Amino acid sequence: MAPTPLPSSHIQTVGLVIKPVAEAQSLINELAEWFTARDCKVLTEESERFKFPAPIKVTSREEIAEHADLILVLGGDGTMISASRLVGRRPTPLLGVNFGYLGYLTEYNADNIFQTLESVFAGKNRIDSRMKLETFVIRDGKEVARDDVINDVVVNKSHLARLIELQCRIDKQFVSTFRADGLIVATPTGSTAYSLSAGGPIIHPTMHAVVMTPICPHTLTNRPLVVSDEADIELHLIATRGEVEDVTLTLDGQAGISLCVGDRIIIRKSPAILRMVEPPDKNYFQVLRDKLKWGGA
Repeated sequence: MAPTPLPSSHIQTVGLVIKPVAEAQSLINELAEWFTARDCKVLTEESERFKFPAPIKVTSREEIAEHADLILVLGGDGTMISASRLVGRRPTPLLGVNFGYLGYLTEYNADNIFQTLESVFAGKNRIDSRMKLETFVIRDGKEVARDDVINDVVVNKSHLARLIELQCRIDKQFVSTFRADGLIVATPTGSTAYSLSAGGPIIHPTMHAVVMTPICPHTLTNRPLVVSDEADIELHLIATRGEVEDVTLTLDGQAGISLCVGDRIIIRKSPAILRMVEPPDKNYFQVLRDKLKWGGA
């Protein structure tokens, strides 16, 4: 999805989502002063790791999601995904400051954050919109779970379980029965996460696509498959050689649902999108070179 201009309207309330790392404390103190000087409210959730200056209001995640005009994320990609789940289907933009490792989604660092915020508050940055997937679990004809993901939906087994057998249909057309340790269904954003580790392709974030990557498939010709983001993907958990036990549906690596034989998982593009504040001079291929240690020019 192409970037769009960041609205120049005043940001009155900022939510802080923070990874519990000690080095974030000094930045929290500086941010409190910076936002206070601009008559901007700051909300965050309670943490035993940090001491929050008086201008920062400690409150519930629900209030942060409801009232924040911008979510400032201090952490890594996991913290960014947590913030994405926090805002849900709200249009609240996220700005990530990297305190993690790879940091595909947290594109800023503590050294330039105040310069970045000046630019954001002046309305000079743009919004990078990323697609999400919505997932439904159908059991005995009833919906038992529903959620959105920004990275991936993963069906996987415990170490002691047999191979998972997943019958796959796309737009009601039969594709294959995957016999594997699991299956990853990822967005372009998630293509550089678990899917990449399992041998899937890197998909540019602007592509209207979804990638399905088998995990250690029993049939070596089962390869990653890229389909349109308009496709309806249906996975049916079956067992032809005894019962399958300890099979889990994992959503963005942060929520899990135990599955039963016979469950159907429906995956399609969500009406929600993730909005991230991006650098004006962002170069996605430079990000790949930096994060994946590719050779320079």
